[in-house]
Amino acid sequence: MQTASLAQLINRASRALARDGDAALRPLGLRYAQVPVLASLSEGAELTQKELTEAAGIDQSSMAQLLARMLRDGLIRRAPHPRDARSHTVVLTEESASHTAEAHRQLAELEERAVAGFTPEEISSFKSLLARVNDNLEKS
Repeated sequence: MQTASLAQLINRASRALARDGDAALRPLGLRYAQVPVLASLSEGAELTQKELTEAAGIDQSSMAQLLARMLRDGLIRRAPHPRDARSHTVVLTEESASHTAEAHRQLAELEERAVAGFTPEEISSFKSLLARVNDNLEKS
């Protein structure tokens, strides 16, 4: 039997986290794909679509689709940009802001399950190695 490649293992873990993250967030009316936006806008932050795209590390069209769905579902609202009349900022609605603490708790439990049996040193090393993989891939 052939050993799975690094890319296959990362992809499988990513899909499992997304699947289980969706299941954990569904009762809150949220989806795992929305987590980068929710995290970036937590605590009253107001960011432009471009800033959210950069923070999430996804392409502009994907972010536009994600924000359109979140706007439709009442999770975000657009506000006039305070310094640029041609632009808007994105902010969380009161409803979605009230769910962020519970969403954070649910995702922390999922992360704990994902690294069950790892030592704190292994977790730290794993995070560092994954950050380096991401940095290497983002350079190209």
